[in-house]
Amino acid sequence: KEKEEDLRMLEQNAHLWSDEKECWIEKDQVYHPPLDGDESHTLPSTIRWNPARKQWERWAKNLTTRTKKQASGSSMTKGTFLPAREGDGWATSPNEAEIENKQLKTQGIRFFACLPNNDDSLDDVVDVTSWAATSLLPKEAARLLDAVDSGRVLFSFDVPAVNKKGAGKGKQKKKSKGAGVKQASSEDDRSTMKGIGATAQVSERYLDKMK
Repeated sequence: KEKEEDLRMLEQNAHLWSDEKECWIEKDQVYHPPLDGDESHTLPSTIRWNPARKQWERWAKNLTTRTKKQASGSSMTKGTFLPAREGDGWATSPNEAEIENKQLKTQGIRFFACLPNNDDSLDDVVDVTSWAATSLLPKEAARLLDAVDSGRVLFSFDVPAVNKKGAGKGKQKKKSKGAGVKQASSEDDRSTMKGIGATAQVSERYLDKMK
């Protein structure tokens, strides 16, 4: 029965597996690349689609400098947009994009990730807040770590390990030297059954700060 549910969840692609909660948690929102001529009015202010490069970009605030509005194409001036790469996850606060982390309202913080969709075309940006806040770290921790709209990757998914069982886009991550073959294969089996949610990890930079 569990196997059947796993297959159904992976096929629907509307949930992520949580090792912490040992259950599937629904994605909060999925943002698809806007079609030509479709203005990105439905997108949160801290992400945008770059049609020329066919890639997502995410906001990285820098409160000490100002960029020209005309140059960035955004109404926000205290920061810049950076490429969002497949498998990247980050914390953002779309309604408080130019406010110091200390002053952010925790309820406004969201967790986004750049993930492949089922038809293997262009990536989506997925709001995974419900999943990440219960599976990886609470919103308040992201705020205290200065990780909100920092421009840095807060957590990541090993997409190549799961995408077509290892034949996906991007470079395969190297296995750590200490990991035995048996352990590696069991991890691969798990990610095959549970999908990319089972591969998620908080970035080492922030793990060290959390200790």
